[in-house]
Amino acid sequence: MGRSGHLAGVLLSVVLSLSGEALAAPIMPDTANIRVEQAHIRSTPGVVLAGELHLPASSSERPPIVLLLGGGGASPHGIYPLPEAQLNAKGIATFSFDKRGVGQSTGTFQDAIDIAEQDARAALLYLRQRSDVIDTDRIAILGLSQGAVIAPVLAVENPPVVALVLLAAPAGQRGRMFLDGMRVKLTAGGMDAKAVEHVVEATRLYLDDLTGGGSANTIAARRRVVVQSFVAAGWRADLAEGAVKTLGDPATASLYTVAANDNLAQLKVPVLAIYPANDTTVSTALSMPEARRALANNHDAMIVEMPDVEHGFKPLVTTPSGKKDYAGWPISDPATLRVIDHWLPQRLLRAGKRP
Repeated sequence: MGRSGHLAGVLLSVVLSLSGEALAAPIMPDTANIRVEQAHIRSTPGVVLAGELHLPASSSERPPIVLLLGGGGASPHGIYPLPEAQLNAKGIATFSFDKRGVGQSTGTFQDAIDIAEQDARAALLYLRQRSDVIDTDRIAILGLSQGAVIAPVLAVENPPVVALVLLAAPAGQRGRMFLDGMRVKLTAGGMDAKAVEHVVEATRLYLDDLTGGGSANTIAARRRVVVQSFVAAGWRADLAEGAVKTLGDPATASLYTVAANDNLAQLKVPVLAIYPANDTTVSTALSMPEARRALANNHDAMIVEMPDVEHGFKPLVTTPSGKKDYAGWPISDPATLRVIDHWLPQRLLRAGKRP
């Protein structure tokens, strides 16, 4: 592949830093213990989201509920079967949905943050309208990666949710969070430090104009400078063009606009933020200190680093061949599940119940 080809792959992992992974079909729920309702939720423009509401069958009261948000990528409903089963077993309802263009949801799949946020807001609105079966004053959100960016945005709206669980949550200032991650990845990929700074600065100017309403001529000029900076750093021209094309994609550009710390700092509700020690997608070394800073004034914020897990919180296991690897469903690490199981039900079940 060559050095520039390797770095192209590195850059791709940067600009898709909130992406998820292809997943198998969801595990079917244990219908002996829960009641499953199918939901069809309207989002815009003309999109219908398909979801599943899991209601504890043994509950005699309207239970609290957790909205489960997937990471980036084409995630379906039911992607977190283990934490969902844990919550249902404690009398807590859960809801998840197919992203637009995925599974039974209509529309075309788009992974831009604003689109994903729009659909998550539609799902939350649906839950607020289901006072017939759930306690709509006790709604929490659990999100991984992209979902952990969206959850705080929804939590500060009125009425607020009562608790958040944020897994591998990117944290930092608008633009800088994206660029710092890019800098780390390019440096780790072997690019010279001075060249990295030239590429990062050229990218900043380009994305500032692209996402900030710059003129077409200015954006085109900025784009050429980014391509030239990659070429000067040793990339082949075609790879540089491909990388900058990815930077300019609406889904990628939307990541640049994320102002995670602004949203985290506004949170008044309990927050559990868990970071995987071995995350190669969202930098724990960068995001965890930023999250601590943003949540410093939150009286009930707990930030934990979990050893021996990767971005999807799958455990490190020994394969039959003797190799160490991460395996399992997203959020299947036993230690992570224990932390969530200890923390979240306490906040939900103690929250004021509706009369």
